[in-house]
Amino acid sequence: MSLRLALLCIITTLVGCGQAPDSALRRGNIAEPSTLDPHRSEGVSSGNILRDLYEGLVAEGADGSLQPGAAARWEISEDGRTYRFYLRNDGRWSNGDPLVADDFVAGIRRTVDPQTRSGYAPSLAPIINASEVTAGELPVEQLGVRAIDPLTVEIQLQRPTPYFLGLLTNSPTYPLHRASFDALGDAFVKPGNMVSNGAYELESWRIGDRLVVKRNANYRDADKVAIERVEFLPIEDTANELNLFRAGDLDITSNAPGALYQDLKNTYGDRFLVAPNLSVYFLVFDMSEPPFDDIRLREALTRAVDRDDIANVVLGAGQLGAWGLVPPGVTGYESFSYAWRDHPRDEQLAAARALYAQAGYNADTPLSAELIYNTSDNHKKIAVAVQAMLRENLGAAVTVINQEFKVMLQNRNQRENWDLLRLGWTGDYNDANTFLEIFRSDHPQNTSTFADPQFDAMLDAANRELDPARRSALLAQAEARVMQQYPVLPLYFYVSKRLVAERVAGFQPNIMNRIYSRHLSLR
Repeated sequence: MSLRLALLCIITTLVGCGQAPDSALRRGNIAEPSTLDPHRSEGVSSGNILRDLYEGLVAEGADGSLQPGAAARWEISEDGRTYRFYLRNDGRWSNGDPLVADDFVAGIRRTVDPQTRSGYAPSLAPIINASEVTAGELPVEQLGVRAIDPLTVEIQLQRPTPYFLGLLTNSPTYPLHRASFDALGDAFVKPGNMVSNGAYELESWRIGDRLVVKRNANYRDADKVAIERVEFLPIEDTANELNLFRAGDLDITSNAPGALYQDLKNTYGDRFLVAPNLSVYFLVFDMSEPPFDDIRLREALTRAVDRDDIANVVLGAGQLGAWGLVPPGVTGYESFSYAWRDHPRDEQLAAARALYAQAGYNADTPLSAELIYNTSDNHKKIAVAVQAMLRENLGAAVTVINQEFKVMLQNRNQRENWDLLRLGWTGDYNDANTFLEIFRSDHPQNTSTFADPQFDAMLDAANRELDPARRSALLAQAEARVMQQYPVLPLYFYVSKRLVAERVAGFQPNIMNRIYSRHLSLR
């Protein structure tokens, strides 16, 4: 190696010897992914990466529209219950193995297999026998998914499911590279082991630093993938993320500080992109034990918090105060709002204080509770604002506690050490059902432990209904049912806020807030 080349390698250590320092796209990614196992993943940070590594039967365009993915086309029966997907002849895994129908069958079966313990298994309930398989009542072989031939996947549903194609863009339905899984078990997702079928393949993962993917030369559209390498940086603090962007060390942020909304707009103009987002931010009550097993207390806190102030003053970046679960923008759906939403603020607070007193709390015996939030300057601002509102309006003593995202998820899952928990939900498909189904009695992500057979029956009735207008009306009734029991305290509906460097081309915001690296290029 010449001296000149040796010096160049030193300069480019972070991106690899022989590669220009700006040849990789650098993306902010909210938090460290909990896992890259597509059939077990939870959270946005995992999903952002998995959408680059894998491709489902159905894909999404840059605008969020549904498009053919690993399947070139599909057919749907007249009764809406049988779907046939015809795979592309040139489908390949990243190691060159053919991508075949049995790989999709294996992936979907693994998600619903009770041994996998997938939090998203209930999302596949429309498939025949999926719920029975997940409950351990039937073997996975009886799931309504089969390979007709090497390039044809058939999926049979219990009922027509209008959002089913959208569901197939998500990781629970991604294919499984069976040879890797058979040989390595759960370790099949580690760097050096993972074989994927998306536009990129996993190169490296340094926890706390970055996860790197590289272009998959065997991807069906590899010649249209412009960016060779993508680095995902787990940055939970939006201020730190902004500093990296300003320094030129980050090309796309995952978020932006709401307090700097106008400054960022003035400074970056059309490189600061704000768009509606199919996501809701809420606090969830632990209803399984005191103090929040009392609906009067839950309603008192919900009325006492001024979500419009949180959206417009604390955040101030175009967010909308949330009075229900389902964000505006869902096709053909009118979202829920509390009947008292438009009451004068003094009337709302008077009702909150009366309910607080009925639940047994006053100035001498105030509510004492803990509110847990995961690391983020915006989360902290919101938690502190809620704390102040509850103290001022009710006299409640709420302690706010910060935890790393993984720790918070662990405590959530084990139901330990929390009374109120900051959570949110991003729609997996453009339909109200994706926001409501997590409150089913048996849903593994029903954090509040809300359980109501009538609500479950309402969802079932909606999902049997073929007429879109009647179905939307039934879903609206179900949303009203759950919200009137106050299992969560809704705060706001998100907008996506991202800074995008000048050198990035092809970036297009969409309501699903899903950005695929394969749709981008570098100038």
